[in-house]
Amino acid sequence: MKTVFALCATVFCALVAVAPSVAAPAKRPPPLTSVAHDALTRGLERGSLTEARYSLQRARSLFALGAVRRKFGQVAKPSLRDATPILRDLAARLRYLSGADRALARAILSRPTDNLSGDEHHYRSNAIVATACDATRPLCFHWDERASHRDSPPGADGNPSTIPADVTASLTTFAQVWDLEVVSYGYRAPLSDSSSTEDGGNGKTDIYLADLGGDSAPSFGYCTTDDPNAFDLDYPYYDVSAYCVVDEDFANAVYGGIDPVDARAVTAAHEFFHAIQFGYDWFEDLWLMEGTAMFMEGQFRPTVKDRIRYLDDSALTSPSTPVDLGGGGFEYGAWIWWRFLVEEFGELADPLVIRGVWERADGSSDTDGGGPDTVGRDNYSLQAARHVVAARGVSFRALFGEFARVNRTPARFYSEGASYPRAPLSHTYFLGRGRRGTDWQSTRLRHLASRYFAFKPGRAASANGSLRVRVDLPLRRRGPEAYLLVRRTSGSWYVRKFGLDTDGDGVRSVAFGRGAIREVDLVLTNASTRMSCWRATFYSCAGVGVDDLRYYKFRAAVR
Repeated sequence: MKTVFALCATVFCALVAVAPSVAAPAKRPPPLTSVAHDALTRGLERGSLTEARYSLQRARSLFALGAVRRKFGQVAKPSLRDATPILRDLAARLRYLSGADRALARAILSRPTDNLSGDEHHYRSNAIVATACDATRPLCFHWDERASHRDSPPGADGNPSTIPADVTASLTTFAQVWDLEVVSYGYRAPLSDSSSTEDGGNGKTDIYLADLGGDSAPSFGYCTTDDPNAFDLDYPYYDVSAYCVVDEDFANAVYGGIDPVDARAVTAAHEFFHAIQFGYDWFEDLWLMEGTAMFMEGQFRPTVKDRIRYLDDSALTSPSTPVDLGGGGFEYGAWIWWRFLVEEFGELADPLVIRGVWERADGSSDTDGGGPDTVGRDNYSLQAARHVVAARGVSFRALFGEFARVNRTPARFYSEGASYPRAPLSHTYFLGRGRRGTDWQSTRLRHLASRYFAFKPGRAASANGSLRVRVDLPLRRRGPEAYLLVRRTSGSWYVRKFGLDTDGDGVRSVAFGRGAIREVDLVLTNASTRMSCWRATFYSCAGVGVDDLRYYKFRAAVR
């Protein structure tokens, strides 16, 4: 299927920067979640669907895919991971709907206990809804005890006072996630939902157990909001409460055979972190939201390697794709950047750098009666990361260049890098007496992207030769970085960084003797963070890199 990256090009869907402590005008919703090109996206492109009505039908497809297909034709099934961002799309645009559409949107965003519509996941009307709350943490769990219903967990017996084993496992798992993400790492707890019409009986964060694996578009779980502050027509808040729904037992075959205990663990770590994020800024860029939620999976259960398969769409496997792309699956693979930051700063035990980014991205509000005031800094994702890195006295450009460099040899940097894919080469040149060098070669790079080129001694290469590489890159202020990685035949590597002048020019020489050197890799990186925002893209701040697609040239010669 063709993945849609230009979905928002038909309608401006940008974020508007808000200065701290100023009454906040309504920000435009974040870009729509990218999905396969189908009847709904074609309707959006033609103008027969507005963004709001598109997001309504896309959210319906999570729970009533057949009904949406009967009305619109070929509509793609959402992935197992996309329920949270798709529901965010709808919640962010509910205020642009009216009449029956708005009522339907509210029903879809309602909790399983609300029974408002067949287009949502809800418990049956005669469900025996049972509740168990954590004694020391503000968490409550709800499930259907009527054993004949599909949503009831194994062991349900109709008696709300007896707790099935899978419910107990969920209570225990989420308690452990709370202790890691809130207590140990210091994130703000999710906001109270006491202002919601249905608050689960109190202001605590609610987790509902339901048979999500049996839905027409199955999912592991999702978190969303029914916070009335999110839907305010004049001054919607960007810090809102959340509730979550997760599968009741994770035993369905749609989960691909992953152990149910493992599936519950990583789903809890991931989705609860979304609930935390909603208390900072629920409009944030997806590469930050999904990338850090994926990162939390590995922090909570490092032995569960499911997250590593998401590196199939990441800077490790597609280095020429900007790491901040929030679509096509790259929003999940972006966790490798956040993992790099944490390992670079030696913070695996307490990833303060990621919390720092969320504190810079914080769009939380208070109100004085005239609409909410934004009291957080409300940086967009890349802006927040740049500020946090700078506050540590580190050049973001140099740091991102190092990220590109270590991704060519991940096992040498990441603590679990032996299980990671290695960034691929764009081309390999064999040099020696027969071919003593290359002509000028060139490539073009987008922001936060890289390419790799290898030089190998040919059969006729000298045993004591050297390789001289000259680069002609964009002006240094545009963020270029370049390295040579030298791999000896013994298997060891060493690194040489190019010292670039203000014009982006530089030269390095390294050993290139046949028998001693196996290969020399040239790493070219566009580490620019300069964005022209609000351009209806899936990148940071829905923007375009100011320094994108400039030429990166190089030439190599052997001696």
